[in-house]
Amino acid sequence: MEFVYLIIVFAFAITFSNVFNRIVPIIPLPIVQIIVGVLIGVTDIGREIVFEPEIFLVMIIAPLLFREGERNDISATMKNFSVILFLAFIGVLITLVSVGWALHMVIPALPIAACFALGAALGPTDAVAVGSLSGKIQIPPKAMHILEGEGLINDASGVTAFQFALAALLTGSFSAADAGITLIVSSIGGAVVGAVLVMIKRQVVMILEKASARDVTGYLLLELLLPFLAYMVAELFHVSGIIAAVVAGVMQAASFKKVSLFEAELSSVSESTWGTITFTLNALVFLFLGIELSQVFSPIWNSETYSNSFLMVVILILSVTLFVARFFSIVLIYSVKNGLKNVWQSMNEMLILTFGGVKGTVSLATIFILPLTLNGQDFPERSLLLFITACVILVTLVGGILVLPFLTESDEVENTNFQGIVLLQDVIERLKKINQNDPQVEMNVVIENYQDRVKELYTEQLPSEQRQEVQELRALIVSIERDGLEESFRQKEIGIEGYRLYERLISRMERSIARQLLSIIGFWLLFVRQIIAFFVHPKMLFAKKDEDNRREYQKEELENVRQVFLQNTEVILKSLDNLKGVYDDEIIQFFIQGRLQLAHRLEDGTFIDSFIVRSQSNYVKELLIGYQEERKVIDEYELSEKISSFDANEYRKNVNLLESYSINDISSTIPLGKLTRELKKEAEEEN
Repeated sequence: MEFVYLIIVFAFAITFSNVFNRIVPIIPLPIVQIIVGVLIGVTDIGREIVFEPEIFLVMIIAPLLFREGERNDISATMKNFSVILFLAFIGVLITLVSVGWALHMVIPALPIAACFALGAALGPTDAVAVGSLSGKIQIPPKAMHILEGEGLINDASGVTAFQFALAALLTGSFSAADAGITLIVSSIGGAVVGAVLVMIKRQVVMILEKASARDVTGYLLLELLLPFLAYMVAELFHVSGIIAAVVAGVMQAASFKKVSLFEAELSSVSESTWGTITFTLNALVFLFLGIELSQVFSPIWNSETYSNSFLMVVILILSVTLFVARFFSIVLIYSVKNGLKNVWQSMNEMLILTFGGVKGTVSLATIFILPLTLNGQDFPERSLLLFITACVILVTLVGGILVLPFLTESDEVENTNFQGIVLLQDVIERLKKINQNDPQVEMNVVIENYQDRVKELYTEQLPSEQRQEVQELRALIVSIERDGLEESFRQKEIGIEGYRLYERLISRMERSIARQLLSIIGFWLLFVRQIIAFFVHPKMLFAKKDEDNRREYQKEELENVRQVFLQNTEVILKSLDNLKGVYDDEIIQFFIQGRLQLAHRLEDGTFIDSFIVRSQSNYVKELLIGYQEERKVIDEYELSEKISSFDANEYRKNVNLLESYSINDISSTIPLGKLTRELKKEAEEEN
């Protein structure tokens, strides 16, 4: 049961950290997960967690690096291969010597071999951590390719260097020639194991195809097993399991793929499955880092051997040394490659590579290999080395998060996809023409869906500050709507059926509000209002919603809803007008025009009809007509070169995704009221 509890705790922690990051996006997700990990580490469950480096490497790091290798841009990696290779091997060696020597100078009591072991552990950069940073920071493509390629390769060199430093610590002897030969053999051997396993997997797939035993689930399981098999088989042959997993991923991506329905379904399932797996494993990486920080922090922090201020100075010195050593390595390879005179032209890129080379849990897993005893005696410095490593990892991660935004473009890069808005507006005009010949309420709903997509695109292309204003104004409008509805209900201007209809309208508005940092007050305001509404009208929650959602609304009730909407519209328009000068005038006008359009549709009767259709009817047929028209517009725009082929393909992917969702969702959109009436009719006929 303890294992089950642990799984539940991790699942809750991953979910909570993701939700918290959505509400407060200014705090990067890795930092949130590290903090959550620290909180888990101080609990009884966290204290019982024992960190096993080998299990961590095979169960978490291997599949993550396999996926990184599978998604890696091989052509871009080959263009920068000389830089990647230099940093992955020579750069790790420079870091080993620099950090190890600096630690020995600061704490002479530590054996020099132990200091070099720590330097070796901090040598590799972490592709997982780099990927997490790139989600918030717009790192230039070339620098990102170098960081990703380096992160995939340098684990082997770092672990091998650590093993030799550890051997020197245990035996007192060291051979540079043996270390170099072992590193080469380990890397090549790992690559061979990864490639061979992928070839075997291909043969198995061919046998299954000949036996007419093709199955999406079976094929997917074979792919999911690859990184674990690659790592474990490589370790059996005493070669690099990390390199084996990476090469297996690269070879898997390079496999020939047939254009068939089966391959398309397999690719779709594989992408979604791997997306979930990588997100979960990435979260576990930083949760474990937080847990380990909490476990190694207390013994060292409370120790009388070294003062806490001295330890902080040591961590600061090693972190600075780490960045300086990395910068020196990058300058060295750029000087050789581009010439000393041209180095300064690439200064920004070199600084990005310096601070982008963050360390991660591979370093932590490596340092945990240190033995508990040394020559039969306790090795008390082990806890100190673990503490220093964990803290330096955290400093590099925080340093990258703080410095990289000044060296790169903001993550809030202006989206210039205005052509996408024009394209959707063209689709809307075509659907309106179709609906003119034979007006259908269902087609009005489809047109509304496209209008909502236009609004989403418009909002996404606004700068961060203006997007925040949009969220705050939406929260204000929802607040006014709810106040007006509650007041009208208290004054008996609207009945219970109209209240429920209007309440669903407000709920739909709330779902469109993104949870952003500066709108967190508005978010909690909406949340508290929902709680208050529950206590004021508790019967609303427990009413038979499925039946009520499909009730035939009386004309009198719809008229009451219309009056409440118009009253709220008057208050909203006045509020928006008063906010001119406080918020961006263009955004204020955007909301005013949108509200006036809704009021106009309410007057002509299409608004309420469309809203009822959304909850009662199955309008998939009309949706498919819309998707068909959208495809025609995309083709026309591509042929006239209004959009590039790449953009056209992205638009087509979106249409395919929406169409697939709409078709698969038919079963859940069957009107329950209609089904009930049909069943009653059949029962009456039988009687």
